[in-house]
Amino acid sequence: MSSFDSLTLALEGWFDRPLHELPDALRQRVELEFFPMSWNHLGAERRRSVALQFDYQHDPATEQDRRDWWEFFERMDAIKAHFARWDSAAAPTAGDLALKEKRLTELGKELALLETQARHARGDYFPERHRIEAKDEAPVTAPTQAVRYIAYPKAMHRLAARLVATPEEVAAWVFWGPENSGLAAYVNANELDPPPRFHFGFGGDSDYVSSLMGSWFSEDEIALFEPAERYITGEALIQRWKDMPGIQAEAFILAKIRESRLQDIHPMFGGTRGTFQEHDDFPPLTSGLFMVSQVEQVEAEDFAEPVDRGPTSTPIEQPINDPEEGTVVPGGPSAATQPNAIFLAMNNLLASELAMSFVGDRGESGLGANNMLEISARGETRRIALAALDLVDRRRGCLNSQGVILLGMAHKKTLTRTDQNARKMSRLRDVFRVHLGINKDPFEAYRKGRGWVPHFRISDKRGAADERAKREAERRTESFEELTERGNSFANSGRSERPFNEDDDDAASAWLRENDPDARA
Repeated sequence: MSSFDSLTLALEGWFDRPLHELPDALRQRVELEFFPMSWNHLGAERRRSVALQFDYQHDPATEQDRRDWWEFFERMDAIKAHFARWDSAAAPTAGDLALKEKRLTELGKELALLETQARHARGDYFPERHRIEAKDEAPVTAPTQAVRYIAYPKAMHRLAARLVATPEEVAAWVFWGPENSGLAAYVNANELDPPPRFHFGFGGDSDYVSSLMGSWFSEDEIALFEPAERYITGEALIQRWKDMPGIQAEAFILAKIRESRLQDIHPMFGGTRGTFQEHDDFPPLTSGLFMVSQVEQVEAEDFAEPVDRGPTSTPIEQPINDPEEGTVVPGGPSAATQPNAIFLAMNNLLASELAMSFVGDRGESGLGANNMLEISARGETRRIALAALDLVDRRRGCLNSQGVILLGMAHKKTLTRTDQNARKMSRLRDVFRVHLGINKDPFEAYRKGRGWVPHFRISDKRGAADERAKREAERRTESFEELTERGNSFANSGRSERPFNEDDDDAASAWLRENDPDARA
């Protein structure tokens, strides 16, 4: 049993206290471990961040993880250096030039795979330990219940019966793992306790489903698992779109991949020839896995007619384009199988029970193609496409007025009262009523200087995955001493409430000004 004393757990309940209020032993430890940073110059969240980083660097349980990531980034650096050497190499002949371009393409693809892996790494560290008891207290022991593991066939049967899951979809969930809202699989659970985690190997045989045949799963996790994302294969997607008028399904899928609106995932190669078209050793497009949310967003935005989805995904009515931009029209995606159905089914749901976050990539213009709204209430969380919530102007491919207002609220922007803005707020209330079943006003009454304050929690987490991966690269390849030398990065950065149209240097504010449909009028 590890004797590691977590700094984070030791400080639970003390992060918001000044240094002089900490117990003597804890204060001395903080002064030692936080040096050269000053506890009193950091906010509570920054103090927790420093403690978590310290734990990650010193916890024996993370040693293998640290070693793996060190080797990962060493490999990435080596590829970057190799790419730079080829890029600067002379190519006096046509043959030399062709070889150079071929090698640069290969290295670029390999680097892209590694960057994708890093981008999807969770990167958070939370010590899973109980607080160590005081010396004069009897240790508190609780009976531990052994984890019951079930073999793949039984797990597959239960997931298929409860979620109508396919083997390929289960492979996608295992690929992401529980760290990214997926599933954990194990090997040799019949003879080892605890069993080692199963991971897909890179390259080799492209049949990822057969690799799962010897895997095991936690019975409780299978029983409680609720997928944050559904997946279909490239083959199923081609069948889904093959009868659309004027569309060559495979060519259309490739076009959406190039637009970064579809991602072809392969558990063993990272991607398919849909992304890596020049590599014949990569698996075909048909074997790739596609997020149903991305597929449905493409259908909502690009197709003129409803799609006959058959059994490959949940049915959804084609959104109605109202002549007046931004009008919320009942009859959109509200079927019982849609992500928002869970909220519509909640009796007397109040806005104060909601927590919302804009998630996905942050594009150069601020809005990424995969942006969604993550909504949580009463222990349930769903990610819903912005277009499915009537927050997108489909004719212009950007947020509509109510979408801009909601994103502005995530950045603590205030909206002044005008007749035009009052109409926008009315349409935003309709979004909550039609798509979430919120019948009471989700906003406080307008107050001068504060605008319409939401009863719900709203934040903007777009680009969080990229930022997390970047932080992880720094955190996992630097010593703690190197991290502390950059202690000024832990300084507080408050954000005040400002009107939408106030001039400042905030990128989100500039994007809001540029993309509010009425601001351009």
